[in-house]
Amino acid sequence: MTEKTPRPLTEAEAEALMDAAAIAIALPIPEPCRSGTISNIVAASNAAALVLAFPLGDGDEAAPVFRA
Repeated sequence: MTEKTPRPLTEAEAEALMDAAAIAIALPIPEPCRSGTISNIVAASNAAALVLAFPLGDGDEAAPVFRA
């Protein structure tokens, strides 16, 4: 079985997610904030897709401390 890397959300999907989440937590999102909120959801989705697309082996583990 192969795992499929999730693709980034489209703007329409991000808008649907925002609307559903806002209803779920009873958070009104003012009209002037909607486009910025959608843009941020899309940006987070793009970043998540990059991270999830990085190949890891079965023996790979997270480092306990990141050092540059």
